[in-house]
Amino acid sequence: MNDTGRNSTGRAVAVRDAVERLKRSGLLAATVPARLGGPELPASVIAEVSRILASGDGSLGQIPQSHMTFSRWLFTGSHPHDEERWARRLLDGTLIANAQAEGTPVVLENNRLNGRKVFCTGSAYADVLAVTARHPGQDDQSLVVFLPVDTPGVTVLDDWTALGQEFTASGTVILQDVEVHADDIRYMPVSGSVSRSSPLTPPAYGAFAQLLHTAIDVGISGSALDAALEIAHSRDPDPLTAHVAGELVAQQFAAEAVLEKAGRSVDEVWSGTAPGASASLSVAAAKAMTGALTVDLASRIFELTGTGGATGDRGRALARHWRDLRTHTLHDRRREKLTVIGRAALSGDDPVPGRRL
Repeated sequence: MNDTGRNSTGRAVAVRDAVERLKRSGLLAATVPARLGGPELPASVIAEVSRILASGDGSLGQIPQSHMTFSRWLFTGSHPHDEERWARRLLDGTLIANAQAEGTPVVLENNRLNGRKVFCTGSAYADVLAVTARHPGQDDQSLVVFLPVDTPGVTVLDDWTALGQEFTASGTVILQDVEVHADDIRYMPVSGSVSRSSPLTPPAYGAFAQLLHTAIDVGISGSALDAALEIAHSRDPDPLTAHVAGELVAQQFAAEAVLEKAGRSVDEVWSGTAPGASASLSVAAAKAMTGALTVDLASRIFELTGTGGATGDRGRALARHWRDLRTHTLHDRRREKLTVIGRAALSGDDPVPGRRL
């Protein structure tokens, strides 16, 4: 999918068509437990799916990220009577999008939601929004509402503009006196403690979310490298070009290896054979390292292609990978992850897992 000025509309249509195919593929049921007829895929396999999707298009890879993360909340056991209904919906291709980041605080009062969310990735394609909210007087968001996107009072604005990841539909969601049903609410920990009901947070919730973001970065960089190698291909490359190609291939290999190891760490938490903090540290390290590796790779591919990869439609197509990575890797601050890893290494104390860890 190319995003030159002449056919960005075509790419937008292609992404939307790809999302519809994704809904029909069965992949959106990846987290549905086997006891409910789902595949119950390991975290590492879901991460690999995300990598493959992102290698086709960075925006497409990011759209189902929050779906995979939030759909696990539906099968924690807090609403056992409702799990079969949600399993059927996901098996039928229902897409969940996030509504987490707040423009103005979203408050649930008297079974009504009011507020404004921003950066709601996938919202323009979604069937259901996972809206984080709080009760009146609370400082922190303490609950998630799984809200059908066509609920009266819900407005979805596809107003996301950025230098990369342009077609993720990371827009604005406005909630005006939206009625909420009790069965659609799940409670979260507040300030490190349990909020209202149990169980609340799926194992390795934050680590899994970050693992998928890592997979998206690695997928985009792999696509960038493949495209550059195709342009630079030669039966008899000069030594300097071969050296650059070797560096970039090794860099991508390292990023993919780090992703695989981080995926296995989350698998171990899900299987109950390792504590959650171990996955948090492993994925934090993977996210920090692949963020640096992939952005650098997407920039250095132009050293491999020379001017032939920096001009015309080819140049715009290659530049998209760098723009996508530069935008997506800003999702979380790398320096914060490195600080957490360093503190754990120096103190011996495990960090407290959270939404970003």
